[in-house]
Amino acid sequence: MEEVLQIGEGLSKEHAIGNGLDLQSIHPRQGAKFSPNLYRWLTLHRRKHRVWTSRVYTDKQGVLWIGMLDLGDLIGSRLYGVLCNGSQEESCCWVRTQGLVEVTDFWPRYMRDGRCAIDTGHEQFFLGDETRWKTDGEERECQWCGHSQVMSRRTETIEHKVWVTA
Repeated sequence: MEEVLQIGEGLSKEHAIGNGLDLQSIHPRQGAKFSPNLYRWLTLHRRKHRVWTSRVYTDKQGVLWIGMLDLGDLIGSRLYGVLCNGSQEESCCWVRTQGLVEVTDFWPRYMRDGRCAIDTGHEQFFLGDETRWKTDGEERECQWCGHSQVMSRRTETIEHKVWVTA
């Protein structure tokens, strides 16, 4: 039996599904922190199963995958492909994907933090992320999840050597 978030913990009865994802809570109308392309991919009419079967996995190189495992093979896509291409990103059967590890807390973190659950290091730029940061001088705070950063400065000295005519 799969574990599902309890009704009342931010999950309504009509939206409770096998992977713990509350689809309405990640609709792009809920804020810029939610990916319109991921939402479109999950809700593609001819692939309705994605919304309740999709889980997120990571491989040995740290690449994130989305889909479902079937006898050790992944049926799905690279997560960044979905973020870039939306519903146009095809699902494939990826064989020999041994070593995939499910990111078990991905959907709860995505429902809370949006795309910050994908970019935990806050190093990526996303389409529509103009409102992600609130900057105050040398500090900034992520408006999606509350992560803070400070400006770091460094000076580099570069020596250039070139041959020139004497």
